[in-house]
Amino acid sequence: MESWEEEFTQGKKCLTRKDLRSALKYLHSSIKKCPVEKETELSDMFYHLGVVFGKLGSIIPAIKSLDASVCASKTGPAVSVLNRMFPGDRLANDKSSFFILQLAYYLKNKKSGKIKSPAEGDMIIDLISMYWEEIVDSAILKGKCQSEKILIFNSISIDFPFSKAVTGVYDSTEMGQIIPFPGLNKHD
Repeated sequence: MESWEEEFTQGKKCLTRKDLRSALKYLHSSIKKCPVEKETELSDMFYHLGVVFGKLGSIIPAIKSLDASVCASKTGPAVSVLNRMFPGDRLANDKSSFFILQLAYYLKNKKSGKIKSPAEGDMIIDLISMYWEEIVDSAILKGKCQSEKILIFNSISIDFPFSKAVTGVYDSTEMGQIIPFPGLNKHD
């Protein structure tokens, strides 16, 4: 038995005995030592780490650990735990993340760095909303963990009003597709 496997076993034993601090130490160490190709085992380790964090009352690390478990294996127990914790809220959280990322991008790339009128704010929110609806309709987020979703959100380029003048970005809406993201065009 390899050292990471022994530490994982010790971590589970400590969890059973409610020695949560020791469980945390062993599980963290086993994750660091486990080969990345051992996806099922990593998923199980992250799941148990999430359970320990949850029992310690550390909700954010618990959710991040469960999400890492889902990234390692889409069929592990963390999937049902997260779905029970956030029944329907996950999509709302995804929408929030997408809106925040896109709005930050818009403001960062705008010369003034701010929205100057309610009409401009409404237009930007409507534009981001159109892209969000395309994402939801495409089902590209289905089965993805949070870090994979953030990568997808970061890869989507919205043609904000300043985009064409500054960068000369091609308008993909002429092809019947709003999001210039591979695999989303229904004609591919």
